Amino acid sequence: MDRRSDKKRPSDRRSIRKDGDGAFGRGEGRRQRPARMSIPKGTEINYKNIAFLQKCLTERGKLLSRRLTSANASQQRQIGVAVKLARFLGLLPVGSSRRK
Repeated sequence: MDRRSDKKRPSDRRSIRKDGDGAFGRGEGRRQRPARMSIPKGTEINYKNIAFLQKCLTERGKLLSRRLTSANASQQRQIGVAVKLARFLGLLPVGSSRRK
């Protein structure tokens, strides 16, 4: 017999539980994280809407991802451009003053 066939390969050690909540299952145990915010219909994304732009930023001044803002690709690009313009005009802070 070949010694290689007797050894278990790393992929053979993984096991899928029968109840479906195994770590290597097919997504039965995964749940989708709810969005932090949603962009209402008719919301105009521009640099003048400071209250909306602040919701799209973290406390440190970084843009939230599309997954958290539930924005599509074009809306996320518009948010990025609007935030950059608002920062340039001094309407939004460039970053937080609290650094570690």
